[in-house]
Amino acid sequence: MKLNPEQQAAAHYQGQAQHLLVLAGAGTGKTRTIIGRILFLIQQGVPAERLLMLTFTRRAAKEMLLRLHNEVGKVADNITAGTFHHFCLQVMRRVPKPFGVEDRTVIDRDDAQSLLQLIRGERLKKGEKRDFPKAPAILNYISYAKNCCLALADYLHQFTELDEQTMARLLEIAERYEQRKQQRHYLDYDDILHRFVVGIESNPKLRARIAGLYQHVLVDEMQDTNPLQWRILKALASARLFCVGDDAQSIYAFRGADFRNVHEFEQRLPGAATLKLRENYRSTQQILDLANWLLTQSPIEYDKQLQAHRGRGLKPLLLDFESKFDEAAWIASDLQSRHEAGAPWSEHMVLVRSAWSAKTLEGALIERQIPYRFVGGTSLLEAAHVKDLLSLCRAAISAYDELAWIRYLKCWPRIGDATAARVVSRLIELDPVDNPLQILDSTLAQREDIRQGIALIQQYRGEPGKALKMGAEHLSKALAQRYDRWESRLADLRLLSDLANRYKDLLGFVEAYTLDPVSNSEAEKTEQEDCVTLITVHSAKGTEAPVCYCLGVQPGLYPHMRSLGNQDAEEEERRILYVALTRAQNELLITRAGDDNRTLFHGGSFVHGVGSGYFLEYLPPALVEYQHFGYQQGHGGGSVLDELLDFD
Repeated sequence: MKLNPEQQAAAHYQGQAQHLLVLAGAGTGKTRTIIGRILFLIQQGVPAERLLMLTFTRRAAKEMLLRLHNEVGKVADNITAGTFHHFCLQVMRRVPKPFGVEDRTVIDRDDAQSLLQLIRGERLKKGEKRDFPKAPAILNYISYAKNCCLALADYLHQFTELDEQTMARLLEIAERYEQRKQQRHYLDYDDILHRFVVGIESNPKLRARIAGLYQHVLVDEMQDTNPLQWRILKALASARLFCVGDDAQSIYAFRGADFRNVHEFEQRLPGAATLKLRENYRSTQQILDLANWLLTQSPIEYDKQLQAHRGRGLKPLLLDFESKFDEAAWIASDLQSRHEAGAPWSEHMVLVRSAWSAKTLEGALIERQIPYRFVGGTSLLEAAHVKDLLSLCRAAISAYDELAWIRYLKCWPRIGDATAARVVSRLIELDPVDNPLQILDSTLAQREDIRQGIALIQQYRGEPGKALKMGAEHLSKALAQRYDRWESRLADLRLLSDLANRYKDLLGFVEAYTLDPVSNSEAEKTEQEDCVTLITVHSAKGTEAPVCYCLGVQPGLYPHMRSLGNQDAEEEERRILYVALTRAQNELLITRAGDDNRTLFHGGSFVHGVGSGYFLEYLPPALVEYQHFGYQQGHGGGSVLDELLDFD
């Protein structure tokens, strides 16, 4: 592989340091460097099976393995690669007893919320329910505390404004949630890492055995690791750690990501060293000058000045609009003009803070019939009909999976809550060696359709693709009556069957896609391949486009109002903007609109309604080309008829 001097220094490192952090700025080739490191280690005689590569998505691991396969052939198949959750679960499945995960079913976030909703309903009186935190909020509290290695009570006191009585009730519900998971043999997403950490930290012999399996541990996106993942890496640190990340792209604190895991790497791991990648292959220097300036304004020392391999190009444009309607109309018009001049739609990306902030632009794109796809939305496995099929698979795998059984049973006509609850109460009493078909025979003797679904999946459990295909066809008898556009939905189920063909057993498939759901955009070839990408900044890491529009970069949003006064939160907001700016390859267009309560627009400048923090407030004029657009008729601004208002 061709590597530049900085990449080669990292990939071929043979210095004294036991552990290495590679600070890879945006577009500097971090993936190439990780792959280069693995190739170098294999060339140095390290057995591929002694390499562990940890990533944050299944897709990233798959892409790296594919590139390694192209370089070294079948040797790449011996590398252990996957997400933290996948790796921990794989280990625990091989030695379940020390971790207490025998016969456990992994549940996704929706199932965890459903379980909490049930418990919340049981534990609260009617009058308490209205103002009490809802199940998604409770799950967020539990998840964040667990990933940050805090007792839930401590987390609630430090990071929420709940009163003592609400906290006490919430702790009761959380405790009952843990008990119910134990009774139903469930593992939620956060339990996987937590049980792994508890297991290896409480059993030195086991820890040494697991850590001893690997000579080198390579970590991608190190800046996204949380305190629990840090403890996993620390437990594996008898091997050499090679961690690649960018402190300036740490934007997932809301998931528990700890910026200090990168920023304090050398202090936390004695004998560690840091190398930097600063040559950017994505953007032109004018785009990088703006991104570099943004980081220099921070009180945190990022010490990062990216240099463009491609040289100089166009200055970023900074465009001010009177209203978000004007802003959206202009972007849609600009996209249309570029397309008419011969540019494919797919060369354009619009970055937004949230799905909500994209609504006005979506309206403008639809109005002009501009094809687009939105990234940052729902995943394929969140679709109701897909979850119905997976509930059948999970029910066939475990008689204790209460949530799956209730969902599967209620797919069928004339089965309501009472009947489903009666069947489930009998199933939960089963001895593990007994077959749930016995219970169905006695409780639903006349419902051969329900029994047959479970029997089919059990029969083909070793052939996941066939199991899902047969299950989908069988369930169609019930689901076709419940959902509209059934043929389209059936195509989703066939897609799921195709994906399952890659797995050796049904449990492996269900767990893989529960841990890292495949998105619609990943799984399906869109009918309209040539389309504009509309994407949230939090979904945009690793993406790029020749022309990027950063929408709504205005006071109140960068930084977001809710972060003002909290330095850590404000700095994460700065990093979010940095990620947005560094997606552009050739052209960067930054738009602002001043039509809400947070900001007023007067004479071409923004007047702050709340706080004083705004990242572009002191932007040097030389870094951008500036344009101001006034009201445009028919898009929420003034009308020519307003000239009649002062008629006497």
